[in-house]
Amino acid sequence: MNRFAPLAAASIVLAFALTACSSTPPQDSGKTPDTAPVASAEPTPEPTEDAAESEFGESATSTRGNLVKQIGQLAGTSSLASEVVTSRFAVTDIVLDPECTSGFADTPTNGHYLGVHLNVETTPELAQEEFPWISFTQYDWQAYDADGKRLNDPVGNAWSCLDSGQQLPAQIGPGQSVSGWIVLDVAATNGFVVLAMSGAPTGWEWAY
Repeated sequence: MNRFAPLAAASIVLAFALTACSSTPPQDSGKTPDTAPVASAEPTPEPTEDAAESEFGESATSTRGNLVKQIGQLAGTSSLASEVVTSRFAVTDIVLDPECTSGFADTPTNGHYLGVHLNVETTPELAQEEFPWISFTQYDWQAYDADGKRLNDPVGNAWSCLDSGQQLPAQIGPGQSVSGWIVLDVAATNGFVVLAMSGAPTGWEWAY
């Protein structure tokens, strides 16, 4: 009989116990969204009995046919079939010439980068839509100068400016909450930006 066998077995058990006790669970990175959720954005005017008002505030319309929104004011989408709300979002900041962080940013084609920050929340009802997502990419935006002249190609080199971790996801599915930036490439230092989803002729409009 090997008199060292019990000692070796005990050593293995002890080593296993020490290993199990010394291991620590993986820690959260601590990274959090850079802004509060939509619900905590700047409040919109209280709804009234006027049928033209809703949780999204007054329905003022620009000369371009867009719903005019202020920074922090709630906007949203609803189902064409049932009018159930499918998303709520707010533009929380618009920054001219933001600092580019990608490490490979090109010079703006049109003169200036314009950062648009959004908080977005989608509802579970979005899953019932034919296309169960919403999109806020550069290609869903238009830009105008202060005189209302539409600017050509607001995409330009904007894709190269920000690190992907700062950008809003291209598609946002049902029941999600996310915040991030969209960058445009514009010639005018002040004017208007319009979110017109999926190539629609009109949408929502913000001054910058």
